[in-house]
Amino acid sequence: MASYYFDDSIGFFFESNTSATRQQCDDFARAHAEGQLRPVQIQGTFSYTVAVGTTKIFQFRTLDSSFDMHVMSLAKAIHPQFVASCKYHGIIGQSRPLHIYEMDHLPGMAYIVSRNIAAVQPPDAVFRQRNTVEDLASFFAQSWNSNHQLDPRDTATLLMEFQSKFDLLAQSLPSRFASSLREVRRSLPSLFSGMLPFVLNHEDLCEMNILINSKTGHMTGIVDWAEARILPFGFALWSLENILGYMDSTGWHYYDNRHELEGHFWQTFRAKVSNISEVDMHLIRRARMTGLFCRYGFVVEGKILKGVIDPTTSSSLVYLDAFCTNGI
Repeated sequence: MASYYFDDSIGFFFESNTSATRQQCDDFARAHAEGQLRPVQIQGTFSYTVAVGTTKIFQFRTLDSSFDMHVMSLAKAIHPQFVASCKYHGIIGQSRPLHIYEMDHLPGMAYIVSRNIAAVQPPDAVFRQRNTVEDLASFFAQSWNSNHQLDPRDTATLLMEFQSKFDLLAQSLPSRFASSLREVRRSLPSLFSGMLPFVLNHEDLCEMNILINSKTGHMTGIVDWAEARILPFGFALWSLENILGYMDSTGWHYYDNRHELEGHFWQTFRAKVSNISEVDMHLIRRARMTGLFCRYGFVVEGKILKGVIDPTTSSSLVYLDAFCTNGI
């Protein structure tokens, strides 16, 4: 999640999370790179990010949102054109210190800023959308083609974790989700059986963390890998929905060309992977639904799972109604 009023959100971040000051962080960044310093347009809830010159980004992250450098290296190896090189600089601040990361500055802007908000898309927006969808499909194809072997004991632990999560969702969410939840719960043993590849899964692949060229729509980067982990392929496919439509004060809206874009995504994906079967696609659809429920059904702060959303107040319920009530 992110805030667009970044002066207020930056002040709140430092007041709430650390004894380090904004000035200390800015001074550190200036000492390690040349050029004008400026906060990036969209700030994370658990980090403070500045650009220095045109080539470097410095990010100061809370402990609960720190990067696993092995994961960062793995992400860079799998998605070389989409992931920035990252260097760890230690911590700053005496109490509740922040972890310091230096990264190459990726071009482009956040998708949420550059997208067109209208159900009926003009021709120039359609052109950009197709490029974004095509590149996102390539990103997922890179994941599919980078299978990771897990110890059977780790696989069993993951299965138990997700079974417990879906038991909790079934107890807490309104009854209109019961059918989809039961279907996902029954599918979990198959999803964790190894029939789908285990891949590096970006847990926060939202509109703020996808960078695109605002003129062409081509993806230029994927940022914020703090919550990434190895899971069966497809758990991050909930992100595709955010390219096919948008949320406003009246609810969720799919673009009028949603089906064409979705078809283009899967056509591109299948052209870039090998030996994918209809059985695989059946499981992928269930993995996608698993990811949708995990994304919008839980309250998560950094890497900490706080519990199931409050169905009476949470805006996430609007997303669940849009995506998870019509079966898989």
